[in-house]
This record gives sequence, structure tokens and C-alpha cells, in this order.
Amino acid sequence: MAGFWKPETRNEDDFAPSVFAAPSRVPLVQQRMILPIYKHKRQILYALEHYSVVVIVGETGSGKSTQIPQYLVESGGWAANNFQVVVTQPRRIAAVSLAQRVAQESGTQLGGRVGYSVRFDDKSSPYTQIKYVTDGLLLREATLSDPLLSKYSVVMVDEAHERSLNSDTVLGLLKKIRRVRKNLRLIVCSATIDAQVFLNFFVGNKDGGDPLGTGTVISVDGRQYPVDILYMEGPAQDYISSMVETALSIHRKEGPGDILCFLPSGEDIDKAIRMGEERLRENSSPVVLLPLYGTLPLHMQTRIFQTDSKDAKTRRIVFATNIAETSVTVPGISFVIDSGLVKLPYFDPRTGLERLIVGPISQASARQRAGRAGRLSSGKCFRLFTEDFMVKNMKGQTPPEILRANLASFILTLKALGVENILAFDLMDVPSVDALSHGLELLFALGAIDKQTHLTKLGVDLSKFPTEPPVSKMLLESLSAGCSWEVLGVAAALQVRDLFHKPRSRRQQQLLDYEASVTSLADPSGDHVTYTNVLAEAEDRSLDEEECKEKYINYIALKRALEVRNQLASFLRQFGKVEAMGITGDDSRSKAIRRCVTAGFFFNVAKLSNDGRYYTLRKNILVVPASSSIYASHTPVSSEYIVYGETMDGPRGGIELRAVSAIEASWLREVAPHYWE
Repeated sequence: MAGFWKPETRNEDDFAPSVFAAPSRVPLVQQRMILPIYKHKRQILYALEHYSVVVIVGETGSGKSTQIPQYLVESGGWAANNFQVVVTQPRRIAAVSLAQRVAQESGTQLGGRVGYSVRFDDKSSPYTQIKYVTDGLLLREATLSDPLLSKYSVVMVDEAHERSLNSDTVLGLLKKIRRVRKNLRLIVCSATIDAQVFLNFFVGNKDGGDPLGTGTVISVDGRQYPVDILYMEGPAQDYISSMVETALSIHRKEGPGDILCFLPSGEDIDKAIRMGEERLRENSSPVVLLPLYGTLPLHMQTRIFQTDSKDAKTRRIVFATNIAETSVTVPGISFVIDSGLVKLPYFDPRTGLERLIVGPISQASARQRAGRAGRLSSGKCFRLFTEDFMVKNMKGQTPPEILRANLASFILTLKALGVENILAFDLMDVPSVDALSHGLELLFALGAIDKQTHLTKLGVDLSKFPTEPPVSKMLLESLSAGCSWEVLGVAAALQVRDLFHKPRSRRQQQLLDYEASVTSLADPSGDHVTYTNVLAEAEDRSLDEEECKEKYINYIALKRALEVRNQLASFLRQFGKVEAMGITGDDSRSKAIRRCVTAGFFFNVAKLSNDGRYYTLRKNILVVPASSSIYASHTPVSSEYIVYGETMDGPRGGIELRAVSAIEASWLREVAPHYWE
């Protein structure tokens, strides 16, 4: 294929031929028996009887996530006496899809013997024996109702190698719980070979060893066919354009099989799909383009599992973020195109700024991505980077999230769990003192903890929300301001991406149409009130996908925001009456909304300087409202003070602001006098 060459050193250990046949047309019972995990069934059950901790190493697709919980229940003991087996996942789509699959294999209705619980959605019952949850949901359960997780006999932490902040916290919590619940069994599953690290954390020689028992490691071979790895001869000038071009070239020239394309962000995916659709207009061959990223509505995420197309010749091209790297297995993939990039949040506690940085993936991630092409038959992986770049510029592993995240939510969770001394909480990696100090400072500023770092009544309330503490504080503030329905819309919009689609074309008429559409909904104060206007327009007129396209509204982001708003409302109603303030465009309504936003985000404030540019009020760092912000394009007069939701790296360097609105200086002293005096 043009632009690629096949390296001489293509023999990678991870891609050995498999002795198993593709199971697509095999009955479910036989599919279970031909999975690689099946031959380890007795070994796993024996290990769990004799060891308190079992670490299982196996590639995604070996069957560990679906089969091990069934083995435990079928063995008769682990789900007796109203106990449950719980399996944690780093992402909700994985928890939901796995529960659906296991319910299907068990011949039971989802929500009965097999169920799931994720943020804003619960399909489980008192009769559930196998429950799939996100690790964040398990933490909330321990925080709000069951500190010892007493209804679970076995906790299985899946995809532990991803080292997300929540999964690391779950591991630390389970280590703490095991000191009290000595009969609790723990299974830690990893797709990489760092098993001994997990085992040592629980039963190693740290602090004189673990008196609660011993552990063991079980290695499971994956079902993997050979994968040819092809690299670019030189760096890609535009990774999105190169991705689309390569995908369509594969579609035209290669044999059957779907294509999985890894891109760093949802914005890139939407752009790639629009670009692909434009180029496919000239080609009538059957192909469908599908997105997959975390902020998609759940029903759109699950479309990738629906392979029973009426036309079997239709090829699917799935554009995904790293969500498809290990957490979910996209069926039917024979080709992978890897941009070599990932978008990760990095928080700098010295500046208080979080930056969403697009950078190179790790070598471990590159191997995981390539492995997606070898599940059903031999496949190919096209890497949009050079082999030399992989060797010299990619780290071996992705840094754990706890070493690069804002720790305010993490600390609040631990405080709600009753952990007073954060430094004494066992973690696989200890965050920096600066990061912990900043998290404590932020929680104190919000009123969540007092000067002795004890949790306050407000802190307890904030811990009950499934959102970041600033968003939770903003929501609670809206109850007394009488604009809770509007602020719920703001909170929901902050959970998704841009609600507007700016046209890529520079044609004058398109730009004029876009400008007119945005102007009709934009509030001159900036983004936050505009978010509420867009959601109100969508509800009042019941906008469908075509109407959203005409108005340049991002239909996918809009649908997700409407879902999240309704779900957040159920949490807010625990604390007061949810009500709407009234007419769009009213100045008092706009001020009330922005004042509530300021109550949650008062530490994210910038001031206009004499040079006409904005600098953060603390640390005096130059920042610029992003070009996609309403504040940058539709606010007639620059305000002296602005509040912002998040920071990100600008395309030309520097720090850009997302979710920006004008505020009044007096609000800062009113909502956070202890912080700004």
C-alpha cells in the first residue's frame, strides 16, 4: 500500500497463530468452551479456594471478563447466601456490553441473574448474582451505603493495567477492606505482563508482608492470529486525513473484514467521519462509518456490537478513541489503523491548570491496538508513524492517572469513605505532595472540608453527586437561586463536547448560515447561558438530527447532554426542588446562571490586563478563550473578569479556555470570601 513499508522485524511475540477457529457461527455453549480461558477453569476455581488474591494475565478476548464470573456462580459457592460476584470495568460501555453478553450466554433476562450498574443507569435486582459495574460506581457504593462491600463474596477488578484513578482507588480500598473481611476474595485481571506488581501490592513483603494470606498468578493465552505490522515511511502531515485515506484505500483494495481506526479524541472522530462521508459520495461501494468514544450516548456506542447486517457485504469502518484498546472488543475487525496518538489530561498543581494534551501512545498501547486485528483471522495493522519513532519516542507504559490528575475528587471520595489520613491510604503509586496539597486547598475553598481537613456537611452532600466537586457545588447553589433546571443544563453540557459544529468549508454562504444560527441562540455573556439556550431550543422544538444539522448543532452531543441533564436532576432533587427560572434572554436569568457557575468555578477566573489579554487571577498565566467559545465570537464587549470550565492546549501553543463566561467581580467575594479576601 502506498506510503507504507513492511519492517523486516515483523515477528512480534504477542501475535502467535491460534489453534482456535473463529466462533461467529458456533452455538453459545460451544463458544464458551473454545475460549482460551476455558482450559484454566479448574485452575482458577482451585486458586480462589486456596488464595485470597488471584492475579490473572490474559489478552482482551481470552474470555476472562465474561467466563470467570460464570465459573464462580456455576461452582455453587460464591453466589450462595445472597452473595454476589461483582466485576468492575473502567468504562460504562464495557460494563453494559459484558452484562448483556453474559445474560445472553446464561439464557436469562438482563437485570435478573446477571445485571449491571453504571452512572445514571442500573439494571440489577436483589436476585442478581453477577453484577458488572464501573469502578467509580463501586466507589460510590462503598461511600454511600456499604463501606465493607459486604454483599460481595468476590470482587473482580478487570482491566487493572489501565491504571485509572478510580481503579487504583478501588484496589487501595479493597486492601483496606480485606483487613476486616478476611474471607473476601479478590481477582485482579490485567492484559499486560505486570502481574507481579499487582500481587506484591496485596501480598508482597511491603511493611513486613500481608498477614491475611497469599496470592498467585495465572497466565492465560490469548486467542490471537498473526498480525502484519506496517509503518509509514515518514511522519504523516495530517493524521486525520491520512487515517481516512488509508481506511478508504483498505476498503478498495483489501479483502473482507471491518476496519478499526484509533484517533485521540471525539472531535477528531467526528471530523474523520465527515471527511470520509464526503469522499464516499463518489464511491457507491457498501460501507458504513461508525464513531466510538466515551461521551457518545449509550445507544450509539452499542451500535458497534450490532453486526447482523442485512447486507453481509457492508464493511464497517469504526473510528474510536482508546476506549476500544482493551475495554471493549469490537467484533469483526481484520484491519487496524493506529494514529499513534492519545488525548490525556495532565494536571499541573503548581499552576492549577489541567491540560488535555494529545501525545504519543505507549509501546504497550501500540501492541494492544495492533492486537485488535488478530481476533478472528490473520490481520493487518497500519501505523501512521515510523518504526524509529516508536522505539525512540514512545514510553513503555502509559503513566498511571493518579500521577497526572487533579486529585480533588479522589480526596473527597477517600474522606467520604472515612479515610482521614490520605497519606496512610495504600496506593500502588503515591501522588506528589503538590498534587495532594492542591486537592485539599480546592476542597477547602469549596467548603467541602474544614481547616483540620475534616469533611463538612457540604462535603458529604458533594460526595453524593457523580460529578466533579465544582460542578456539584454549582448545582447545589442553583437550588437557592431558583434556576436549577438551567444550571442542570450547564452541568450536562460540561460533560460533553461542543454543542455547535463549525463548518469545515470556507464557502461564504455556509459561514453566513452558521453565524446566523449561532447568533440566534448565543447569549452575549458567553458559553454557559448559551448552553441552556441550545437545550431549551432542542426541547421546545423537538429538534431531530436533520434540523440540528441545518442549525449547525452537534446532534450527538445534544442528545447526550439531554440524557445527562435528566439523570443529574434525579440526584439534585434529593436536596431541593428543581425549577426553571423562565424566559430565554432575560438578563436576571443570565446573571443567576453565571453566578451559580461562579460559585463552583471561582478558582477558574481570569482578568483582563492593560495589554488587552486575559491572565489567570492566580499565578498570572496568559490564557485565551478558544475560538469555538461563544465568548470569543459573540460577546460584543470584553468583560474585566471571566470564569472558565477547563483549559486545553491551543493548536498554535498557549493555553485556551473552554466554557467561558463574563462575570462580575463582586460575585467572587460573595461566593468565596475565604478564598479571595
